[in-house]
Amino acid sequence: MTKAEYLASIVNYWRVYAGRTEAAAKAAEAFLSQVINVAEYPLTRLSNTTASETAKVLENTFRATTIALMDEWGRFAETVGIDLVEVVDAVRMRPTHANVRTPGFGVGGYCLTKDPLFARLASEVLFDSPVEFPFSTAAVRVNDQAPVRALDRLEELMGRPVTGRHVLLLGVSYRQDVGDTRYSPSTTFVEAATARGARVSAQDPLVDRWEELDRPVLTELPPLDDVDAVVLAVPHDDYRGIDVTTWLGEHRPVILDAFDVWTDDQRRSAAALGCTVGSIGRGTPP
Repeated sequence: MTKAEYLASIVNYWRVYAGRTEAAAKAAEAFLSQVINVAEYPLTRLSNTTASETAKVLENTFRATTIALMDEWGRFAETVGIDLVEVVDAVRMRPTHANVRTPGFGVGGYCLTKDPLFARLASEVLFDSPVEFPFSTAAVRVNDQAPVRALDRLEELMGRPVTGRHVLLLGVSYRQDVGDTRYSPSTTFVEAATARGARVSAQDPLVDRWEELDRPVLTELPPLDDVDAVVLAVPHDDYRGIDVTTWLGEHRPVILDAFDVWTDDQRRSAAALGCTVGSIGRGTPP
């Protein structure tokens, strides 16, 4: 995402607002009207500030919870040998289910990783409410562990632990086409793989320094001379442009597409060359 696209995502989007007083609400409306493209994305005033804050937390909690939901369905698909991406594509044909997600590598960034926890905290601390929000809390826990499950899936494909193996991680940012590593699930993956004794190299076309891990990041695809496994973690557009046959050459690493990064043709090309290729949520038919 370019800087212009970042700005557009702020300006061209619907927003809600409220105020503790009528004057405060009008001031909020006036301020937002200077920033937001209200001609195409009109503001919505809610009845009070609690409702306005709840809208943002609920929105992100819904997204985080649906992502977590697909984790167990992805594991099921891998176990019984079906392609959950194929299933979800079929479900999405129904307009009411167009936003069903597919399983992936986890959740990152500064919103979905924390916002679902605000509900329980506010319920207890601000409102003395007995509502505990078990689904919201569980969703964060499941999403936090998704990169570790990807590591387990990689070991399953390799048929051995990653101990002593060289793993190349493609993608360290927290989302597609953004050079931002805050709370990236790739951080969890690297820490878990390193703890199991793997040597992990990282590449990302948009990141040259991984601040959270204080380490450099390759911006160009490296040679695969001593790479045992490749993990595709972030669906950057650059990765869909990889000429698989040329890049792999004579090398045959195990490949885990953890976020539906490559096209079907790319995965088929790697498999045709003799690579073991697997995905999150895509099982091998019995």
